[in-house]
Amino acid sequence: MRDARALIAIDEDDEIAALKVAAKQWATGDGSRAVIVGVAPSLSMAITNPKIVSLAKDAEGMLLAQLRERIDELRDDIGAPCEQHLVCGRPADEIIKTAVLQKADLVVKAADRGVGENSPPFGSVEKKLIRKCPTPVWIVRTERTEPPRRLAIAIDNPEAAVRRDEAELLAASLFNHAIDLATRFGITAIDVIHAWTAHAVAFLSSPRSGLSPEDLENYVAEWKQITTLWFDRVIAEANEKYAGSGVTFTPKLVMGEPKQAIPQAAAQLGTDLLVMGSANRSGVPGLFIGNTAEGVIDQLECSVYVVKPEGFKSVLAPNLN
Repeated sequence: MRDARALIAIDEDDEIAALKVAAKQWATGDGSRAVIVGVAPSLSMAITNPKIVSLAKDAEGMLLAQLRERIDELRDDIGAPCEQHLVCGRPADEIIKTAVLQKADLVVKAADRGVGENSPPFGSVEKKLIRKCPTPVWIVRTERTEPPRRLAIAIDNPEAAVRRDEAELLAASLFNHAIDLATRFGITAIDVIHAWTAHAVAFLSSPRSGLSPEDLENYVAEWKQITTLWFDRVIAEANEKYAGSGVTFTPKLVMGEPKQAIPQAAAQLGTDLLVMGSANRSGVPGLFIGNTAEGVIDQLECSVYVVKPEGFKSVLAPNLN
């Protein structure tokens, strides 16, 4: 994917330093291109009073002027020609529409800086991009100003999916994107994380199930064996497929619910960037759907790169896809 087009999105709060790594990597002159879009919120959208509308328009103009300065700062630091756009409206909607119109292969945005210790690591604009943007979305944590050095993929088991073929295509896409990132940043080893649980183990662990502790232990052990065999096969096939890339895959099998187990595993591994799949409830059942994906993302201490299923259509730009 060397001939790729990355849309670097900036709003009034984004940390420019967090975007420079991706912008420099895609503005390489080897076929990849970086397109910078500055997004200002529309302050006059729901206002009818002419005097207030005029004041809101003036404020929008000031925000756009500040964005021009921030775009110039990023462009100068890249040191390469970049296409530039300024848009005004609902930030996530405008980013998605611009990405579709520009035929972007990737959207990159810095995470909004939360207020307080308990604020979520990714704000509402980033969450909307993750849910609705048809292109892959890389959300960069503001403190991650250096190139990623430890890359991981989080995968679910597509064999359990209702639409298994589509889920397997999405799983394969995760490996392709991870290889592209590893190649760009000189990474030679990628961790692959899978969180598993034995089906209905919570009920079977309760006294009303009637299952003895020994039987429960055997039941869980059987699930672990099945999962391990599947996971080992996935890793072996990936290492064989990408043998010529100079990148190897290392398995990290963890027991627990994905929302907790995956972020914990990523933290233990020292992951800088986690690649994962996500689909809304009308999408592919099988790889981190809806609330599960957001639950994982909310607990992450690293940046996240989210891939959608092939053919995903954005409801925010239905006529532009």
